[in-house]
Amino acid sequence: MKKILFIVSEDWFFRSHFRAFPQRARQDGYEVVIAGRRSGAMDGENVRVIDVPFARGGFGLGAIARQLPKLQAIVDAERPDIIHPFSLKSIALTMMLKARGAGRAFALTGRGYLALSSAPAWAKLIGWCFRHMLRHELSKPRTVLIVENLADRRWVEGRRALSDDRVVLMPGAGVEPSLYLPTPEPVHPPIIVGVVARLIRSKGVDVAVDAVVRLRKKGFNIVLRVAGQSDPENPEFVTDGELSRWRASDGVELVGQIKDVSLFWSGVQIACVPSRGGEGLPRTLLEAAACGRPVVTTDAPGCGEVVSDGAGLVVAHDNVEALAAGLSKLATDHALRQRFGKAARALIELKYTSQHAAEEAAKAWALLKRP
Repeated sequence: MKKILFIVSEDWFFRSHFRAFPQRARQDGYEVVIAGRRSGAMDGENVRVIDVPFARGGFGLGAIARQLPKLQAIVDAERPDIIHPFSLKSIALTMMLKARGAGRAFALTGRGYLALSSAPAWAKLIGWCFRHMLRHELSKPRTVLIVENLADRRWVEGRRALSDDRVVLMPGAGVEPSLYLPTPEPVHPPIIVGVVARLIRSKGVDVAVDAVVRLRKKGFNIVLRVAGQSDPENPEFVTDGELSRWRASDGVELVGQIKDVSLFWSGVQIACVPSRGGEGLPRTLLEAAACGRPVVTTDAPGCGEVVSDGAGLVVAHDNVEALAAGLSKLATDHALRQRFGKAARALIELKYTSQHAAEEAAKAWALLKRP
């Protein structure tokens, strides 16, 4: 039987975002093996999970020295036909492996910290090295690049374009529409703007906080409700001091980690994705759209492309005034919110489901078939 090896940071994240991928792989006749930090989340999914103690947040040489031999031993023992890494670190490790003849599908699901213009010099140097290594690997046989937005493709290509049979554009992780059903928006004031995000700088939550505070000073009856928690393993995590400032801000609610995303979106009128960049295609944007909520997002790669199809408004990233203007426009126009919300749901059903994403992944695997 053919075998595919997914390399992921954590199995629970893989199940949450990419559960349809191993299902599609089994449908295509692959035995599925997952290498990553094991929590038991994939138990009962008819896959094998091999524990690799990945630590998120950086490219430390010590971590690579510990993880690379473990991954190489897995590749040597499993002899997969295809290796499919997700994320920057998994791709970096895969590029260092002796692939033993396996095809490699490099899934660049965003550039994270490396994409930010505010990143320090060392991060930009890592990004430069990573890009050149990946571009070199993609010149080899049986390799393919999977991206979630065209900006990431252009970043990898640099001045040397890749042929279209080496690149697959995937609609993010997609969502399962039946799990995110539209509900009527709350009818009583205030207007509630929702944000679901890890509390790291690239998500732009601070911009949303400042935008809502500005609108309240102008007399708008509007509240910002933020779901998520800080991520100390990420180099750009939001500090306790910043969180305290947000909590003290007028009209800002921090509700922490949530279990039911659909319930959260049912309690707000507007979804906000104030990303500064570095994402592939934010899952939270797709979830909000699937729930029929109009979206205000930024022109960061992976965000504006979705919303520009009529699901909401696109504003300049890292711009408090622009975000406040977008939020105020939707806050004062019920009919526009309804129109955008219906269009958002229809757009998800048309091309952003988890099955659409898995179909694109299968196209990448097909490109890697042995001659």
